[in-house]
Amino acid sequence: WKRRRSSNPPIRKILAIGLNFVLWSVHNDATWGLKGEPVSNPLLTFNLNAFLKLYSMDTARQIAEIGRRMQNDGSGYDYYKNFSAAVRAYASKKSTDEISYILESASRPDEVSYNKAAFESFKKRYGGRKTLENFEKIGRLKLAKGALEIRSTPLISFEASGVLSVVHFWCSQNPPMDKSKANIACYILQKSFAKSAPNFKYCLFDTVKCRQYSGTDNTASQAVEATAQLLVHFAKSSKWEKH
Repeated sequence: WKRRRSSNPPIRKILAIGLNFVLWSVHNDATWGLKGEPVSNPLLTFNLNAFLKLYSMDTARQIAEIGRRMQNDGSGYDYYKNFSAAVRAYASKKSTDEISYILESASRPDEVSYNKAAFESFKKRYGGRKTLENFEKIGRLKLAKGALEIRSTPLISFEASGVLSVVHFWCSQNPPMDKSKANIACYILQKSFAKSAPNFKYCLFDTVKCRQYSGTDNTASQAVEATAQLLVHFAKSSKWEKH
């Protein structure tokens, strides 16, 4: 019989690879600049969901994706931008017609369908919240000595039973959300807003399964840093190959 392989890379493997890279970088000052000083401008910048997707990939796919990003501007098409706009419109108490117009405005029928489904999932879970508001802050978390930055843009906040919560949304079916990736996301959110908005409970809501996650675990910080260092290593290798 054969053991089924997990869709997520084992955390021990990530940590081991990341540690090897740390040891390698200590002996190579050119990686970070003179004497290991932090990089002033990040080499890689991801939004939170893009980082979670990269975290879920195996090494070969990570290398290919980083190589692709290094060859262009690194940005991609935001498939769920209309969902985000509709959620913000709902939190701003815009009319049903205005929200429908936003959701119908995509040119591709499949995009309209998936954005509508995600919005209905949001409304089912949070539509009745009287304290629902737009969350306007942008979180930034620098990793790998500043060479990689993750930007987080949660859409909404609300208060329930005296607890202030902020919600970031995951709408993708592939890869599917699970507790491991949710732990990573909540850790990144907590660290990103530790100074600008510290008194909130940070959550991730999966619109596909209509499930909210919160909290993290003691392996998340190590996994995030190790993954970040590995991605930076791939990016630097890609730059050297181009020269």
